[in-house]
Amino acid sequence: MALHGLALPPWVVLCAARTRPATKVAPTTRPAGQPSAPCFPYSLSLAAAARTTQAPVAVGVVVSSSDPCAASAAVGKEEEAAPKVDELKLLGTWRGPFALRVALALNFKGLSYEYQEEDLGNKSDLLLESNPVNKKVPVLIHNGVPICESLAILEYIDEVYAGRGPSLLPADPYQRARARFWAAYIDNKLVAPWWKMFTGKTDKEREEGMKQTLTAMETLEGALKECSKGKPFFGGDDIGYLDVVMGGMVAWIQGTQELCGVKLLDTGKTPLLLEWMERFGGLHPAKVVLPDVARLVEFANMKRAQKALI
Repeated sequence: MALHGLALPPWVVLCAARTRPATKVAPTTRPAGQPSAPCFPYSLSLAAAARTTQAPVAVGVVVSSSDPCAASAAVGKEEEAAPKVDELKLLGTWRGPFALRVALALNFKGLSYEYQEEDLGNKSDLLLESNPVNKKVPVLIHNGVPICESLAILEYIDEVYAGRGPSLLPADPYQRARARFWAAYIDNKLVAPWWKMFTGKTDKEREEGMKQTLTAMETLEGALKECSKGKPFFGGDDIGYLDVVMGGMVAWIQGTQELCGVKLLDTGKTPLLLEWMERFGGLHPAKVVLPDVARLVEFANMKRAQKALI
């Protein structure tokens, strides 16, 4: 039935008719800047290597050259099929053990990211806006959305990029809970007393920090033995969550004797941790992140003399 007085635009008629044959459009190519599949510069187990995935490639769609409706739908399909480029930005400091954890995780996952060095004495607007509660590093900004606190960031990275590089947290719920327990232990029983040993105002405070730190190292020796089951890392054959968490402290542990007059690791009480630290520090993704120990010691002594933020 005709509707008098209502003129239909020509493209509506074309949409209804669909009389002309469809022609094929060549597949969409990967956009410039799209990261390729990860390349791991160290040896992973076959199981970990099998978990790596290639970035998706857009597929071709059929478009009618004279049909605007079909063309509009085809453009939408092309946009859905085209791979999106993730934007990752890390706010941190070159020496901070918590920011180092995040950089280590990104490197072991084979992810590209932008790094912004923060001056803790003059924090950037981006840091203050991204972490208005604690105003601390690290902060990972993923496609404009900030994630704060190092342990939360590690789990976020592992979940979002589950197919990239080694899995940090174990798949088994019990093993995962145990890894989280030891991560909290490292923060509360190793990092916190170490800081007390380094910055304590009195001899008694520094001595108490030293005792707690040494006790924590011996306890973590047992944790490594239990978690690794005789394999190279806390995660077993591959780098895991605890390797990255502990990895942020490697340079500080190595510099402790010069900074505090205490040797934290030795072949008598902590042989497994000593071997682990040398093995972990020798991996390329760790080498490019971990700070030079001599530079770290010099910087820490300078800041301690100034009683300024490290």
